[in-house]
Amino acid sequence: MLSHHLGRRIRLEDAASAFVDRIVEKAKSDMCLTLGDGWVYLFAFGSVVYINVEAPKAEVFSQDLATFVDGQTERLTDDVNIIIDPSAKDKVHFDRVVLQDLNQVKLRLLSLVLAQSTTLEHFEKQVEGLLDRAAAFTDAIASGGTWSGTVKEMMVFIGVGLATRRQIVSNLAILDSPDIVWEEPALDTIFQEHKANFELTSRYRTLEHKLRLIHESVEVLVDLSNTRQTHVLEIVVVLLIAVEVILAFLGHH
Repeated sequence: MLSHHLGRRIRLEDAASAFVDRIVEKAKSDMCLTLGDGWVYLFAFGSVVYINVEAPKAEVFSQDLATFVDGQTERLTDDVNIIIDPSAKDKVHFDRVVLQDLNQVKLRLLSLVLAQSTTLEHFEKQVEGLLDRAAAFTDAIASGGTWSGTVKEMMVFIGVGLATRRQIVSNLAILDSPDIVWEEPALDTIFQEHKANFELTSRYRTLEHKLRLIHESVEVLVDLSNTRQTHVLEIVVVLLIAVEVILAFLGHH
């Protein structure tokens, strides 16, 4: 099972029209298609998962799918080994997942977690970049230097951070379980073990913490910038008053 993160969003409706003869099942946020002797799951939040698909076929399909991907990004990859053993119980191990039998419900749950992990890695890289930028600003001030940026730059920076957080919350819903697992405890066990194996919850909370740090740091910088601009305005007003006084004095002489 191989996952690729391709971009900000996959337009599922458009993709369904293009691959209508391959559709196995389709939901609002994901879709399963046949591909050769295997399957591919498409998730609206920008990732695809290939199951029993040879690498060349997966690559060709990813290129065909690119037409329906908005905000294409650097491709990130993750994988997990699926083993079918009729004599064993369903169990998630560190390096593999053992299933007693193979069905679409189990494949969908396992694909969802793998796709979320790959997409989460994309956001982790994005947030690290934002954190580095925020640190550069605050470190300059902490070392006794000055920050020469504008309020507009900071507002754009805050906006990027908030937009990133919104995408994480709305697209991944990492802390929520699919409805199907509430109906079957065995499926919930597989889902929770698989999610724990990829540390989705702790990674998500770490991202939330980093985004809060970024937001707080930038708010401080905006306040400093506003204060600096206020001081400049006060100086200008004082200078204008002084000029008027001098002109008035010269006018009387």
